[in-house]
Amino acid sequence: MPQQTLKIAVAGAGAFGREHLAVLARRDDVTIAGVADVNQAAREAATSDFGVEESFADAETMLDAVRPGGLIVASPGFTHLPIAMAALHRDIPVLVEKPVGLSAAEADALIAAEARSRAFVLPGHILRFSTPYREMVEIARSGEIGTILAVKGRKHRDDSHAVRYADIDPVLMTMVHDIDLTLWITGGTLESVLTLRRPSDTVRSETIVTGSDSAGVLWNLTNAWAIPTECPADRIEIVGDQGSVEMEAWRTIRVYGRRARQIDVAPGAIDDMLAVEIGTFLDGVRSGEHPGVVTLTDARNGLAAMEAILASLATGQVVTA
Repeated sequence: MPQQTLKIAVAGAGAFGREHLAVLARRDDVTIAGVADVNQAAREAATSDFGVEESFADAETMLDAVRPGGLIVASPGFTHLPIAMAALHRDIPVLVEKPVGLSAAEADALIAAEARSRAFVLPGHILRFSTPYREMVEIARSGEIGTILAVKGRKHRDDSHAVRYADIDPVLMTMVHDIDLTLWITGGTLESVLTLRRPSDTVRSETIVTGSDSAGVLWNLTNAWAIPTECPADRIEIVGDQGSVEMEAWRTIRVYGRRARQIDVAPGAIDDMLAVEIGTFLDGVRSGEHPGVVTLTDARNGLAAMEAILASLATGQVVTA
């Protein structure tokens, strides 16, 4: 039996919004009922390029006009909370790209709004929808490497980031992904943290986060925006008392222990993540139930961890989250 065609709207017609629109346009079970963006040229281009039925300058106006079955929020971060709240008030399920809010307090407000609504919020923590990352986390949490003792992450970017994103801290722009990964891996919440950066007065720097969480796991996350040439691949290592598992992103997963092995990452895994994320959201819209994978509480814990990490960076002292 063919699936019901869903009416989906998108808030945001910038680069990331267009990526979502492109995924939706490739599906034969979706009608893109509307796109909203304050930039007239951007929303008109999106309407033309992706077969969108209507365009709007304001997301709330769009929600009332087209009454979509679901909303995707891929607009600038400061708009995410009010747009998501508007959708929940109208009982419209919503996929909200990172961040769901600009603080843990904003996430708490969204959690409360979700509890009052018949709809749900799916945070767009994209690595949780990645097959290679899910495989690595499943190995770590299966007990194969024993009790997890530590998570170590490296995510470096070339120094052009320091120019292009001079007004955004590297913790918020780049390390955020490893923070969410670590919370996902351990199932805990960050309890104490020390953040150091050298040089300390510029984002063209190396940032090191050392912490511990409520699951008893040690954190060691590093991020540099200081490399003038090609960067090493992103790397995550999970150390247990019976072995370890590590991934060099989009290349290989290596397992050390009683069943040592190497798993090659399938070509195209990067491109599939957003399609899987959106497909998961659409499944939830159809069922009327939150599809799992990642919740607002997960997103809130990530924001609280980032707040503690940045507070430690500002003081140079250990911060208790």
